[in-house]
Amino acid sequence: MTDRRGWWPELLLGLVAAGLGLANTRSGEPGATGGGWAPVIAVLAGLGLIGVRRLPWLVLLGECALMLAAGTVTVNGSGVAQLAAALALGFVAYRAGWPATAAAFTLFLAATVADVRALGGSATLSGSLGALRLAMLGGAAAAPVAFGRYLRGVRGTARIAEERARDAEARQEIQTHAARLAERAGLARDLHDIVAHHVAAIALRAGSARYAVQQTGDTDEAVLALGELRETAGQVLDELRELLEVLRDPEAVDSGGSQVEPEQMIRDAERRVREAGIAVRVTVSAALAAAPLVVRTTAARVVRESLTNTLKHAGSGAIASVDVRADDGVLLIVVRDSGPVQPQPALPPSGYGLSGMRERVGLLGGTLTAAATSGGGWQVRVALPIRENG
Repeated sequence: MTDRRGWWPELLLGLVAAGLGLANTRSGEPGATGGGWAPVIAVLAGLGLIGVRRLPWLVLLGECALMLAAGTVTVNGSGVAQLAAALALGFVAYRAGWPATAAAFTLFLAATVADVRALGGSATLSGSLGALRLAMLGGAAAAPVAFGRYLRGVRGTARIAEERARDAEARQEIQTHAARLAERAGLARDLHDIVAHHVAAIALRAGSARYAVQQTGDTDEAVLALGELRETAGQVLDELRELLEVLRDPEAVDSGGSQVEPEQMIRDAERRVREAGIAVRVTVSAALAAAPLVVRTTAARVVRESLTNTLKHAGSGAIASVDVRADDGVLLIVVRDSGPVQPQPALPPSGYGLSGMRERVGLLGGTLTAAATSGGGWQVRVALPIRENG
């Protein structure tokens, strides 16, 4: 019942109805067709169906007029006009609201009653038998209305379902895009912290090289430090390129896996602080590998950020330890250092510090405590639930 199919279905319907109506009148009794008007009315009624889909009200009016004319000028009326009017009534019920449908039903019922009275006389609808016939006519007239309204309801339900499907698809696209943006932001944050860690190591190694040249005259130590600086700077440039790529293209983020394995992050952080002149001992139990990825990644971030703080505030010559173990469904991370051996130069802030670590740990329902030790050092202790977040 849409316009996409063109006129040909209605044209075919009208021609078939006109042909059947004409054949029906030709097969009737001689002299019973009312002076030859029955074929004309049958053909007109059939051809009227050509516009029933686009102009149902106009077709209904025309078919009702033909019904009245058939009852007046013919003996047996025109069944084609009545069927065509019923079809037009169904289209009106499908396309219009209840007030227009009620008006169309009244018109069709009135034309049907007038046609019956013209054919059978006024006594046809009188008495109890007439009342029964009138009720049957009302029921027959209501059938196309019920069918049209049913199709309207089915079409409305289908339209609502399509709209809901489109809305759900749009929401899914928005959620997917938001997840990609969140993943991109998280990855950029991780890479920022890694770069900050490397820059802190570069600053300390540069200070060590300068100290070796100025205070001890040991050029070998300075050359070794400069070589390590070159290697670290190259890694920083690679990671900065990766960071820029992620920031430019959110679609480049693959949420299927972590960019850096947590265990590798811990090993890299240990190597950096060791190269910077800090004696570090790292103990990682097998519980870390068995923990969920999000817990492992957060633990690695805590270790890396804590060792970065040790680089910044304790400096070369300090002693640090990292202990990662499981205890009754909780992953414990303890990072402590001995404090600075000599005054440290002020370094620019990097990473997100304690506030960033608390935020990450809090998202997993964990706790973080950080405080100075009795020996002048610093300790960071984190407890991450394993089972709840697995």
